[in-house]
Amino acid sequence: MKLPQIQSQFVAISGGMDLTTPPIVKANSEAIIALNVQPNYGGGFSRIEGYECLDGMTTPSLMNHFHVNVNHDVPQSAVGKQFLLNDRTCYVLAVNERCLTFAVSGQFEVDVGTTFDLDRQTYQTISKTFLNAGEVKQWQHYQALAFQAGVDNVQAVPGENALRGVVELNEQIIAFRDGENACEVFLATKTGWQSAPATYFVELKDISKPNEFIDGVKFTSGEKQGNVFSAVLSADDSSGHLVVNTALLPAAEIHINGSVAAKVKSCEAVRLTKEKAWTFIYHNFYGGTETAYAYGCNGEQVIEVRPDGIIVPIITQAENPQYIVAHRNHLFIAFSGGQFGHSLVGKPTHWAVLLGSEHFGVGDEITALSSTTGGVLLIGCRHKTTALYGSTRDDWVLKDIAKVGIKSGTLQATFIPIAISRHGIIRVDATEQFGDFKLSETDSGRKLGFKPIENNIVFSSTKAKANQVRFYSENAFHICMMLQPDGSTKSTYFTYPEKLKGVWQSHHNTFLAFDDGKVYRQSDDCFSFAGKPIEWTVKMAFNHCGSPVHIKSWKSAELQATAQGVLSVQYRSDLDYNADFHAVNLARELSVIGHGGRWNESYWNDFLWSTQEYSTPVLYLSGYSRNLSLSFAGSDLYAPQFELSGLVLNYILRRFHRV
Repeated sequence: MKLPQIQSQFVAISGGMDLTTPPIVKANSEAIIALNVQPNYGGGFSRIEGYECLDGMTTPSLMNHFHVNVNHDVPQSAVGKQFLLNDRTCYVLAVNERCLTFAVSGQFEVDVGTTFDLDRQTYQTISKTFLNAGEVKQWQHYQALAFQAGVDNVQAVPGENALRGVVELNEQIIAFRDGENACEVFLATKTGWQSAPATYFVELKDISKPNEFIDGVKFTSGEKQGNVFSAVLSADDSSGHLVVNTALLPAAEIHINGSVAAKVKSCEAVRLTKEKAWTFIYHNFYGGTETAYAYGCNGEQVIEVRPDGIIVPIITQAENPQYIVAHRNHLFIAFSGGQFGHSLVGKPTHWAVLLGSEHFGVGDEITALSSTTGGVLLIGCRHKTTALYGSTRDDWVLKDIAKVGIKSGTLQATFIPIAISRHGIIRVDATEQFGDFKLSETDSGRKLGFKPIENNIVFSSTKAKANQVRFYSENAFHICMMLQPDGSTKSTYFTYPEKLKGVWQSHHNTFLAFDDGKVYRQSDDCFSFAGKPIEWTVKMAFNHCGSPVHIKSWKSAELQATAQGVLSVQYRSDLDYNADFHAVNLARELSVIGHGGRWNESYWNDFLWSTQEYSTPVLYLSGYSRNLSLSFAGSDLYAPQFELSGLVLNYILRRFHRV
């Protein structure tokens, strides 16, 4: 009698999720649960990136732990205390008799014989700083404590209520938060949050030398000296306004290059409206190496944000600015009532119609603006989508392209625009006919069974290096969607421990706001949600191995995975998608080891352990069923990034299923 033979099937994990296809025909490479993971470009899943809070003084992801031996025992009461060592701020993580474990930002080394004070005691080092590099779990534990020490010492932006906006210019973070009477502006500095310098709005009269008023010119007024950040004059040069760095007295003369250029009609400090959330874009209208600024609107005001938090108000010809975008080197703004307009070309602060500004009406409330790579401006409305063709006011052409509306705050562009409509997740593709577009639903929208009302998307962002669009929901899971070159998409869900209050994106980073008033930044270098574990889960589709009518005896599975260190993963198996029972063992643990066996520029100086590059841990299975689903999960405060890319299932065919 021939003995039954073990058969095998390889499953390449796609990195996508399918919730709508019937189980019997669903691809075994798809997941039916993918939470807090993201699709990889070549297939498979990685954990969603974490985030950290920032204030300019402390960056949690830069915190490291070190050990040092001292000349006498350190009491347990020292844990959590702060001390100075070599003029660096350190935080005590743990003590073990004379061994002190502490956290400090960046790399650190101390010589033998160095003295320091801790909790009113003086200590002297009897060793240099060191790491127990071979103890992987211990190293990860202390790194988690070091990261948490950084989080605990980050200060919130001064003020009240949630953050209203975040801007990043030249790697400097500028935060907006409500104060007592207005929305205040703060800079992240090496000493923490500092107020941005005030700016002043000056109305002019008796203008005698209009040609002297150019951006950046220096002036004197009485005993005061100042700089003109922005100068805007009327078409006939009879009136205008300046934005300057010092307060001026009414009727005072303004001297430029030794002569009177105008007089002050009025002067007021620039104030930003409270309780209004800001939307920002980035563009370099002026063409200089130092003139890449941010531009924002909040429903009442429009501003230009310069380095060091300098605020330049922009006066437009309409009220209630809702959306903002740079297109064809014009600043475009959408206003309530279905109106939008643009500034003079290359002059975002100039909005005089006689000099080249233009306004349009689309007959529907505008919900989004986006400049496409083909030089066409997309205008999303509640009930339709419109496009503006042309390059200047001489050849603008407005054309409706679809009777499908776009939800506010959801229009994003990678290599194609993606948005949320009442029909689901849609994409806007350029057709073969020049200048035309067509709208279509993405396959992720169908596979997720996406329901716009239930998901209630309120924010969106992109992760350009991963070709991903993120949709943030107010009352459901957030969506991570990757666009493939062939037009297909892969999607997963992710969720945060707190309710999201704001999302702002710069050229290099995505910033988040919650209720605590801190600035948070998404980062691939963060393995937790600001000190809270990332609880991730992947459950693969039920797999009948090509034969839905055969009972199989499940023996084992081999996971194809890698990690930047040592990762602990829990797994379980579910038998038959229509059954109420599971395998005998509901959860088992395995270790994934990888990365570190070779040096490269991506992980330079992160080489701690010599291990294999790819790991193939074996999952032991048991039970009889027609199909099987494997689940993987993890939850650590400091776990390395990983990649799950494939499975090999081993089983024995037993018999036909009897009805």
